[in-house]
Amino acid sequence: MPFFKTTKNIFVDFGEYFDENWFDSDSICLPPKEEWDYKRELLIEDVDIWETIYEENSFGVYASWSPYAEFYLIKPSYHMLESGLEVETFYGKTASARLKNRLLDFNIRLPEYTIWVDPKDLWLYSPKL
Repeated sequence: MPFFKTTKNIFVDFGEYFDENWFDSDSICLPPKEEWDYKRELLIEDVDIWETIYEENSFGVYASWSPYAEFYLIKPSYHMLESGLEVETFYGKTASARLKNRLLDFNIRLPEYTIWVDPKDLWLYSPKL
């Protein structure tokens, strides 16, 4: 089951995005999402809801859910932040590959799945002609 957080949940109150109405269904319910138009680079402040990809000991990896885009966030743990590491973001069509490479520095390997790409999003993955 996927988990979601708001930007405030990640940086301020450490909760999670939750809707009690999700218990009214026996199928997976997801928060609403809107598509990002890619007219400019997405910023952390633009994201309302993040999907939690990985969390352990206050270290977190998140993917932009609303707006829905190729945008990822690494939030180092408290002791990592105190030692000088900073929050990192990865945006655009190579974002997931750059994220995976960066996570190797932390000895983290994310599982990989085959996904179906909606035809309207194929331009994100196709070389420019």
